Amino acid sequence: MSDARDIQPVASGAVPAAIPATRGLAKATAIALVAAAIILVTLVLPAEYGIDPLGTGAATGLIGLSQAQPPPIVASESGPVRPQPADYRVDTRQFTLEPFGGYVEYKYELEPGAAMLYTWSATGVVNFDFHTEPEGLPPSASDSFERGTASEGRGSYVSPYAGIHGWFWQNDEEDVVTVTVTTAGFYTGAKEFRDDGSTEDYPVQTRVLPSQGSSAP
Repeated sequence: MSDARDIQPVASGAVPAAIPATRGLAKATAIALVAAAIILVTLVLPAEYGIDPLGTGAATGLIGLSQAQPPPIVASESGPVRPQPADYRVDTRQFTLEPFGGYVEYKYELEPGAAMLYTWSATGVVNFDFHTEPEGLPPSASDSFERGTASEGRGSYVSPYAGIHGWFWQNDEEDVVTVTVTTAGFYTGAKEFRDDGSTEDYPVQTRVLPSQGSSAP
């Protein structure tokens, strides 16, 4: 028969309490801090800030990363951006066309790839033709890009080659017609061809910043 003193009472559902491994946690934290310091001194400081106290940046080539300049970004020849060597110009002109065949031609000097925005209006219906004269070639080498009969027009143009580029307007009506054209673009000058056979060269104005006043010439 067993002695009641040999039986040890056990509390129902009792679980031994977990004891934190404080020494192990402190050791792991210390190791992580040391590793971070090593990475900072040997990798981050030389590569990002050019600071190389141990010489590891020079040995591994990381010291050069902080001193390297990013390559310049240039426009792709096939892309939509066309950098220009000079500022754009603005121009507004008005011409009077006599009845029954009076005409005028007005063209701008443009280099290849130079862009121009334009708008023109007439007080009556006129015949018009937007065409070019390639540099160094006779007028017979001209290209006509838009023609018709209208009292106004607007749009943009990109020069395919060097030369003069612009409009021919003719008034076939019985009343005098006034044509007004306004442009902004990377041209260097303008030329007028009159129906009496005379010509005139026009200077064009560099664009004006808003702080300097109106952009109209």
